[in-house]
Parts: sequence; C-alpha cells; structure tokens
Amino acid sequence: MMEAMVTGPAASAVDRLRSADRLRRLADAEELHAIVELADAHQWSTEDEFDVVGERPVRIGADGSRLVGEFLPLEVAAATGRSVTSATWLIRDALSLQARHPYLWSAVVGGQLARYQAFQLVQLCAGYELTLDQVLAVDDRLKGKYGRIGWRRLMRLARGLIAQVAADKVEAATRKARADRYMKTAQVADDPVVSQVWARLDTSDAHQLEATISAIARSLKTQGDTDTLDIRRARALGILATPARALALLDGGDDQRYLPRTKVYLHLTPDMITGRSHQVAEAGTDAVATDDTADSFPAAAVARSETLGPVTRTQLAELFGTHRITITPVIHGGTEQPVDSYEIPNRVRESVTLRDGCEVFPYSSRAARALDLDHAHPYIPGVPAQTRPDNLGPLTRRVHRAKTAGRWRLRQPRGGTFWWTSPAGQRYRVSPKGTDDLHDWSPGERALVWVLDTRPDRRGQNPQETP
Repeated sequence: MMEAMVTGPAASAVDRLRSADRLRRLADAEELHAIVELADAHQWSTEDEFDVVGERPVRIGADGSRLVGEFLPLEVAAATGRSVTSATWLIRDALSLQARHPYLWSAVVGGQLARYQAFQLVQLCAGYELTLDQVLAVDDRLKGKYGRIGWRRLMRLARGLIAQVAADKVEAATRKARADRYMKTAQVADDPVVSQVWARLDTSDAHQLEATISAIARSLKTQGDTDTLDIRRARALGILATPARALALLDGGDDQRYLPRTKVYLHLTPDMITGRSHQVAEAGTDAVATDDTADSFPAAAVARSETLGPVTRTQLAELFGTHRITITPVIHGGTEQPVDSYEIPNRVRESVTLRDGCEVFPYSSRAARALDLDHAHPYIPGVPAQTRPDNLGPLTRRVHRAKTAGRWRLRQPRGGTFWWTSPAGQRYRVSPKGTDDLHDWSPGERALVWVLDTRPDRRGQNPQETP
C-alpha cells in the first residue's frame, strides 16, 4: 500500500520526491478505477439487443475484456480533455489490464508499479494476440517480480515467457513485422520547416541506407558544409529524395539545379499581402517563389499553411533558399450564402473548413479538411436555407454517429460556436478560441454566455432556447 505524503519545509528533497511519485501513482490508480466504473455503466452482454442505427457494443480491450458501448470513449475524451483516439487507447489498456492481468492490476492500484509500465506489458501481450488463458499464465509467472526487478529486465523475461506459451504467435508476429514495413513523415510541432521521418526496413536495406547517408554527409563536408555531422546526415537523407543531386554528391560534386520542388498553400488576409504577393493573390494562380517572394510579406506577418502550420517571413525565406516553391494563396473571404439542398457546395465547404480548421468536438485536433461536414440542426427536406456555414461543422464519423443516435446533443448558436451535451450530462462549449468545460459553471453563467452566443448576426439569426 502507498504511504502517506511527506510535505512541508521539514521534509527533505528525497522525501518530497518519493511523495510526489506516490501521489502520481495514486492519481493513476484512481483514474483506472473511474474508467472501469464508467465501463460498468456502459457494459453490454452478448445477449443484449441493440439498434443498428444507435449505439453498438464493441470490445475495445483484448480477449477476455468486457463489451462496452461504442460511444464510451467520447465521454472519457471530453471529461479529460484528450482526443477520442487517446481516450480509446486508455480505455483499451485499462480494461485489458483489469481483465487479463490480475496480479499486474493489483501491483498498479497498490502503487508498486507505474501505470505506464504496466500498459507496456498489456500492449505487448495484446500485440501477440495472446488469449486470456495465455496472458493469465504469463501474469502468474511474473506475479512475484512486479515492482521488485528492473522494468527492462522484467520485459525481457515477459518476452521469454510469451515465447514459451505461444511460440506460434511469436513466429506469426515476426512474419507480420515484415509485412508491416513502412515509411512516414510528420512535421515537428514547434517548427513548420522541420519534419521527422520514421521507417521500418529490411535490415539489409537499413545498412545500405546508413552507408549512403554517411557517404553523402562526408561529401557535403568536402563541399564546404560546416554544420555538425548530425545535421549533415539529416540533410543527406533529404538529398536522397533528389537522386540526380545525390549521385552528383556521391561523385564528389554538387548540382543546385536538382533542388526539390514543393507546393505550399498559404492562408492570408488581405492586409498581409503587399507587392508581388498581392498580384499573385489577385491572379488566383500558382506562382513559382524565389528568395525575394518572402520579402514581399510584411516583417511581422504570419501566414498559415495547411501542411506547415504558422509560417513567418524568416521561415519562408529558409524554405525558398532550399526548395523551389509554388505558392497558392488562399484569401479568407466573407460568409457564404445558404443553399436549400442537402448537398454542400464547394464554396460553402471551403468557408466552413477555413473557419473551423479542426473538428468541432471538444478538444479535438483533427484537421477539418479531411472530415465530413455535419448539419448541426438535422436537415429537414423542404425547409429552405438549411445548408449554410452557421449550421455546419466538421466531425469524424464516430462523433457524427453519436450525435445522430442522440447520445451526444449539439446546438450551434452561431457560425463557429458549438454547445455539446454528453450522455452523462456534461456540457462543453467549442468556439474559435478553444473548448470551455462548463462543468463548474453556474446556470447563470451558462445562460449569460448562451445569450451572448445567440445574439443576431448580420443576417438576423434568431436566438435559440436557453440551455
């Protein structure tokens, strides 16, 4: 069991460190208990009947874990301020931990082991698709070692036990690993001109890639590149995207004609555009950018690129120095006029996408451009002007289903502002400024903000009922 907290000026730094760690584990254990309790409230049995249109039972956890309602992750996501995907993973691991690893579960809720470590073992067993009986056998063999031996050592031991109880599945996982080779990139969150690369390759290909990158990095140094080895290696990997330039460097030379070509969509406001870029925007066509293109933007201006995020003039200049860039400006205009049809015209879709940027579910960060647009107030055939920006918002399919099924309720008092009510009665307000959790707001505060949100706009929008 966890010991009492040790705080105050008399406590040593080590005592406070130990106490903080115990408190963190207590909080993690409490969160696990809360998730299990929520899952109990959303639990289904194999004999339950369900409506195909409404909520359906799903097994989020691994073999042996309970069936729960498919909308449970929405409640957890909104209540904890995390994404629906993150909430789904949390529920998955929590339910698998409780149902399949009883001794490991006891170690976590008792404070002997950190939750994140336990989840690593839970995911390892689930990754090998072990049955409930196989996981119970592994858990039984490890029960005396949780919290008593180093975690990396315990994980090595766990892998050995898995190979003993499920050799066929370990071999199948090896075959699957080869089938799951990939390469992907992702932009670094705090700098739009830097990205990360991940890959899973054949070992022989990885060794060859390493040798080629090292050779190009050495050639860059001989060409006068004074950057560190790590930076030259990163640049060498990027140069491989242009084979002709890579060959030139491997031959001891270089050729700047083979700089890569990039297309950038910049979201601009009219007052951000001057000189040549203004002409490009008015023409509405692509234009190849050069170094002086960045200078046509005001020094303090920040444009937004759908692929790069916010971009300053300095960052644009860096891109122009290393790439041949084609710029397509996107000027933010006014509100699009409504239409009577259910189908959404491209001009209305573009207006809503630019306005919201991301999904309008609480705390979601999913890009709006890849999502469907949903009518906040359900479409009724024959009623005019329903398809308009202030009755539309981008949603993922799961959130859309939860709303259609009546589990989550949505009202949109004005364009870009959305009021949500969860199945548990929790309320959230999503606006261009972010998500407001209304749990601790008084009825009077909620009513006041609702009145402000429902004030008629320039088209004379009518206020809705008080929430």
